[in-house]
Amino acid sequence: MEKKMNSSGSNPSIPQEIIFEIFSWLPVKSLMRFKCVIKFFNSLVSGSDFTDSYRCRSMTHHGGGTKLFFHEEKGFYMAEQKEDGKISVTLFQTEKLDGLHCYSGSCLDCVNGLFCVWEPICVRRAAIFNPTTREVRFLPDLNKEVSWCNYSLGFESEEKKYKVLLSTEHVREGCRKIWVLTLGEDESWREIQSISPDIVYIMPSVCINGVIYRFVYWSSKANIRSIAAFDIKSEKFNIIALWNSSHYWAGDDKPKLIEVKGNLAVTYSENWFNGYIHLRILEKIKKEDQWKSHIIRLPSIWNGRRLYIHFSLIRIISLCKSSDGDILFIMNLKSGLLCLCYDVTTENWREVEIKGLPQESFIRGGYNYVENLVAFG
Repeated sequence: MEKKMNSSGSNPSIPQEIIFEIFSWLPVKSLMRFKCVIKFFNSLVSGSDFTDSYRCRSMTHHGGGTKLFFHEEKGFYMAEQKEDGKISVTLFQTEKLDGLHCYSGSCLDCVNGLFCVWEPICVRRAAIFNPTTREVRFLPDLNKEVSWCNYSLGFESEEKKYKVLLSTEHVREGCRKIWVLTLGEDESWREIQSISPDIVYIMPSVCINGVIYRFVYWSSKANIRSIAAFDIKSEKFNIIALWNSSHYWAGDDKPKLIEVKGNLAVTYSENWFNGYIHLRILEKIKKEDQWKSHIIRLPSIWNGRRLYIHFSLIRIISLCKSSDGDILFIMNLKSGLLCLCYDVTTENWREVEIKGLPQESFIRGGYNYVENLVAFG
């Protein structure tokens, strides 16, 4: 039967909906092989309906555990957290990235298993890559003199489109600009209107339910005072006020954006010696957005190490799905990595073991991701 399909290239006799269901349970390596058998299989696996279905299903059953991606100082690592809590990692290698991850100031952003890596000083072109398929695409140049840049990835589920949001600063022109690129459609950047030319969009960002959230400040005030919400479908901005606009974010208490149970959340610590971390969750209460306060008490394992922990060395990773609320804290210590997971619902901590990283690793970022077959070339 396989020889007949290879020679004819025609559709197999099995109903398409049955093949669709069977393929949705297969590992990625098998799907990549089937794409080479006949044109029908290639068309099925590459189709938007299948890639979207596979992405959604991989959130629950593929691999049996939570999949992670670490940005380590020496490279990228794919990881999987099993049910026993242990995390095993393997090195992710691709020469196409041209060493972007090795630059000490390189940045990474993620949505639905796709990653964007770039250098804020704009020395080399930014790249989009998919660890699942190992596809890499370098984003087009702006053909303009840019002194600083910041990228964010977003996904809009209704139209199933991935977009890249780019903020640039042009010293000679004395201005800041905002650009958008739709993956798979646009061949060049489209400039869109910002909220105000005085606003500076800063990292990190997080995409939740078709909206990209980023901290912003007005250059005349040089302090984080609000969050910009970019609607991916309409390509319009909205400003979300923080719970305390007069608070000055500086030093070790700079906040971080994460996702908790499908909601936008902010974590920060005014003083690590106090033994707790602030968690603010943005919830819809009586049709109004309100920040709900939550205090994360540090576990006893931190007591002997708190004096040696600097906030800039701690990476907070959201592992939240629709039904749970785990937050992963990774501390880069001289003695090695300390990895702790906090359950927002039960308010319990558990230590997580990571195997496979090189000795004296320094984690610069960690991301929760799903296997995704989407092609963006």
